[in-house]
Amino acid sequence: MADKILTIAGSDSLSGGGIQADLATFNEFGYFGLSVITSIVTVTMDNFRISPVDVDLIRAQLDSVLALDDIVVIKVGLLPTVNIIDLVANYLSQVNVPIVVDPVMVFKESDTANTNYLADQIKQKLLPLATVVTPNLSEAQMLSNITIKSIDDMKVAAKIIADFGVQNVVIKSGARLPGSKVITLLFKDNHYKVFEQDKIVTVLPMNNGSGCTFSSGIAANIARTTIENAILDSESFVRSGIENGVLLNKNFEVGNVWQAARRLRKN
Repeated sequence: MADKILTIAGSDSLSGGGIQADLATFNEFGYFGLSVITSIVTVTMDNFRISPVDVDLIRAQLDSVLALDDIVVIKVGLLPTVNIIDLVANYLSQVNVPIVVDPVMVFKESDTANTNYLADQIKQKLLPLATVVTPNLSEAQMLSNITIKSIDDMKVAAKIIADFGVQNVVIKSGARLPGSKVITLLFKDNHYKVFEQDKIVTVLPMNNGSGCTFSSGIAANIARTTIENAILDSESFVRSGIENGVLLNKNFEVGNVWQAARRLRKN
């Protein structure tokens, strides 16, 4: 039987990230994916809307999936309100499997949720429970309260984040740092390891969902191998997904990562 992984995250109407990217990634790695939906994210060409799911309904979903006794990893994505973070953290405190937290904190200025409150709640409630946390540069800045402009800044931020109790901090630079390389920094056991790869140059970026997919790839690997190997394999998986990404239509300025690319691409 296939091992089971649970994702607790938002639903993306265009399947770029969120639950859809998580489940697609789990399937490619040979897992059976379970899900708890925390919000409905509707995406258009120039806007997105996040609609949180009622807390009682999230509780019912958690009761349903956590009644199973053979979940091997849990991945946490978008938790759009403080109350939802509290609820999920309470349930996660009662499990004994690796937990991968992707601290998604993306809101329009018109949203009622305050990202500073969310960041504080993630630091206090989720990070002490996490085996791995996978912030991008923006999220790492929110969690560490410092500005990140270099690898040295990433190292300072990683140490600050680790002090909240998470075992492994993995910060992704994406294309935000200057230079020709994409940097992934691992902070583990008070030591740093830097992973580098060339930036992907394309006419149209196909990286929508890359963060969710990268974190899900780590979740899929972490039960079977070391965190270092999990990072390397997840980077390879995401790179294939970007290089063979899915064009939404000519009006969108970004395309989606294709999780099946590494398996189906032609040599």
